[in-house]
Amino acid sequence: MRQLTGSYLSIGAGENQIPLIRAAKARGLKVISVDTNPEAPGLVESDIRILESTHEYRKILHAMSRVPLPFKLMGVGSRSFGKAVYTVSYLAEKLKLRGNPRETVNLFLDKERFKNSVGKYGIPLPPSLQTNLQPKAKEKKVELTYPLIAKPKEGSGKKGITVLESESEFKKFTRLKTSEGYLLEPLVSGDEVTVLGFVIARRFYLISLTDKITTEKPNFIEVAHLTPSQHIDMAGEIKMICQAVVTATKLKTGPFVAEFKITKNKECLLIESAPEVGGEFLADVLIPEHYGYNYFNDLLSVTIGEKTRPGFLKKAKDGITKSALVFTLPPERQKKMGEPVSLVANTGETIFFQKQLVASGATLDKLEGNHKRTQVFGISTKLPISTKDWLNSIFERINS
Repeated sequence: MRQLTGSYLSIGAGENQIPLIRAAKARGLKVISVDTNPEAPGLVESDIRILESTHEYRKILHAMSRVPLPFKLMGVGSRSFGKAVYTVSYLAEKLKLRGNPRETVNLFLDKERFKNSVGKYGIPLPPSLQTNLQPKAKEKKVELTYPLIAKPKEGSGKKGITVLESESEFKKFTRLKTSEGYLLEPLVSGDEVTVLGFVIARRFYLISLTDKITTEKPNFIEVAHLTPSQHIDMAGEIKMICQAVVTATKLKTGPFVAEFKITKNKECLLIESAPEVGGEFLADVLIPEHYGYNYFNDLLSVTIGEKTRPGFLKKAKDGITKSALVFTLPPERQKKMGEPVSLVANTGETIFFQKQLVASGATLDKLEGNHKRTQVFGISTKLPISTKDWLNSIFERINS
């Protein structure tokens, strides 16, 4: 890799941010990291530290005006989500760096506004329903098909998702003042896939397509991610839809993540998308282990404006046939996290990653959505086994 002379601004210095910090350091860049936690592990590897919330974009800009930069500032980036992504766009604008327009990032932060905007461009989406569908005395009753799914207009990690199974549950929900903060959609059945990609000069580049396995309603907690996707034949259509989103929202540059539902009729519906790296250990663990691809090297190149044309990942390394990230959930009545469980590899398998997500002794009953997951394992196989049989085998071994 060609060495560079310059500096890079990292919004966040937590564990998830370390791959981006290291990618910048490996190119010779001096790293300025921002985090409100003085013990954030990424601060140790950074050259300049700013102790501030990643949401306080104006305070960060003020702090940057006082930083004695030894070299030209070349880029700004973040591995975080939500408001931290807005901070990146704000700082990119003010510091004359590459980034997305602030109004575009704001659009992604409001699921209802996003759907209303991109829906005008013919992008396939689940239909939206209004929470104020209670008819007045002489109005015709609106017919609804249950179940319905209610999800917060703002938020992530499957927090706050509610499934309404009947008219009585729907009426009870709409009487709540908080219902105005939710998006109502029909519950669409089908397979789920996750897309990782980049936007470079308003053009979308597809990097990876992985399958997502979730629990049943009501929470749809993500319990596994697998590659290669069984829907690899849909890559072309998915790429076109993502490009349409980029065009509709006026995205310019940076990471992109999206989730799609693929129905039995091979209809491809966009469930969510964001100008973010995304979580779930996909970019930093699963994709590098299966394909030998360093996502964060390209992320750095994209954010500093280097010419790069990422390609769609198709060929696995070392004769691997399948790789998966598998998450564990505690029994329903378990109140506190116990000792971690183990996973033993079968013939032809390699366990390349394991991490405890909830500390032993921590309270479990207040955790919501994906935060209820207690451990994650990364595992690959070289055997020609079906995905379903392989996953069942892994879950049996974890739960035995």
